[in-house]
Amino acid sequence: MKIEKSVMVRCTPDRAFLAFTREIGKWWPIDKGFSYGGERRKEIYLDDRTGGRLYERFTDGSEFEIGRVTLCDPPHLILFSWKSPQWEAATEVEVRFTAIAEGTRVELEHRGFEAGPKMTESGKGMARGWITVLERYAAHADAVTNA
Repeated sequence: MKIEKSVMVRCTPDRAFLAFTREIGKWWPIDKGFSYGGERRKEIYLDDRTGGRLYERFTDGSEFEIGRVTLCDPPHLILFSWKSPQWEAATEVEVRFTAIAEGTRVELEHRGFEAGPKMTESGKGMARGWITVLERYAAHADAVTNA
């Protein structure tokens, strides 16, 4: 199973990339339950460098590493692993940023859900979740650009 989603934002690829990576904590729907910390949820970070981390920091100061950046080519691409505590293996998320006349097309592909039955079911939920995530991202990127 592979999830493919895209969104258009009204800003340059440079700005779109920074909004997705360095500003993830400003738009990620952690307040809507998109967190591994439950009631301890607080912040999420995505390091925009190869070897960097995608991780959450909770109210008690502890952290959960969701994944690692395996390739970072600003402002064109970021590729990172994603592992839920309940999954048998890590998945992979690739986000591409392409200039278009109206701004930037952001294409997301989340793949690797074939490792086990728990992951296949999770993939179905993730497909719905990425819609919410990308809507929040686009609203943030557009608002910052037009401010």
